[in-house]
Amino acid sequence: MLRWDLTITTGLSAKNLVIYMLATFLALRMVMGRTPTQAAGPLHTAFLVQIAYAMFTWLIAGLVIEYQSYDLVASGIKLKGGLIDYYIFFAVFLFAVSTAEDAIKVVKWMLAGAVFANVATLLDVAGIWNLGYTERWDGRTQGAIGESNQYAAYIILFIPGLIAAAVTSRGFMRLAWLGGVLVSCAALVMTASRGGFVGLVVACVVGAFLYRHLVSYSRAAGWVLAPLILFVLVMSFSDYGGLLTERVFGQSSNIDINEASSGRSEIWANLLYTMFQNPITFITGFGWDVYWSFPFRFSPHNHYLALWFNLGLVGLFTGCYVLFGSIARARRASIDARPPLRAQLVAFVLGAIAVCAAVFFVDLHSPWGYFWMYAGVVMRLALCIEPQAATASAAERRERPRVPASDSYGWAGAGRRT
Repeated sequence: MLRWDLTITTGLSAKNLVIYMLATFLALRMVMGRTPTQAAGPLHTAFLVQIAYAMFTWLIAGLVIEYQSYDLVASGIKLKGGLIDYYIFFAVFLFAVSTAEDAIKVVKWMLAGAVFANVATLLDVAGIWNLGYTERWDGRTQGAIGESNQYAAYIILFIPGLIAAAVTSRGFMRLAWLGGVLVSCAALVMTASRGGFVGLVVACVVGAFLYRHLVSYSRAAGWVLAPLILFVLVMSFSDYGGLLTERVFGQSSNIDINEASSGRSEIWANLLYTMFQNPITFITGFGWDVYWSFPFRFSPHNHYLALWFNLGLVGLFTGCYVLFGSIARARRASIDARPPLRAQLVAFVLGAIAVCAAVFFVDLHSPWGYFWMYAGVVMRLALCIEPQAATASAAERRERPRVPASDSYGWAGAGRRT
């Protein structure tokens, strides 16, 4: 966020070094303490299968097929930084946190970091604090992440968590979290990312369906309308409001599908046409990071198609499972959680759904690290709640009144027999 160069050598940064040290320490602690490692087992399995298949296809692509312009070393570094590191981030934050209270603390520090990034972006754009952030040629803010669409995905991941923190806080802290929500929404508008807004809308619609039995629409309206009115008033005096309106209502309504999708439809058509020329690749994929060995002009702009193109059905299924499996587990835990903990579980479900929708139009790189750290902490929170829910259910079953064998009229016994 502060544009510090943390690179130590090729493929290794200070951030990764810290994570590797933490992972080593946790592994030693778990071995010495004989700590069970079955936590979130299916997610670990899906991650490891994806990594194993990516390594296999990486070697096949570089040593057997030898695609033209395929760099085995560079692709190996991308494999470490773009897949293995994400799993390490997830595992470290899953196993380093042991209690629900600690999980909530870590989540709030992540939310505070997101607010800091968005405040830094606004200060840089306003010229108050020059951090060297650059704007796109069309005036869209690229922010702390360095690319407009990726930055928007990062923002929508944490907006629900900020709202949950405000709802569960009191006094000054509630105002501070609400301020973080407004700052984040302002930064989102400055990105003018349609994918980000689509993700947010999808999260609201799907979330309203998933939690229809928990939502108090009258209370939700009070929380949403006031900040929305203030937000619209602020944006109406900003140049970014016009930029967003032009992209959403101008470019999106264009009758030319290629123009309306900013060229994505042509990119996806070329990708699928290349796979049709080698139908076996619909099953196997071309190999890890092979996309950039073909003469494509632009990135895939679709996380799922990129997985399918490079890693085939194995990569597509495992990649989707680690995303939607984490959402499903958090959702199940949120049903049984107490209100203070439930808020952050629901927030993760909504934020993760928003990102899953956004990556249908966006390629993510930097934000994935934050996503998997967030997911690791929330999975620990879910694991802390699941035994409590099981114990409560067993207690309810024991306390449930039993039907007597008979009563003075003989109806109970007769009813059981019938």
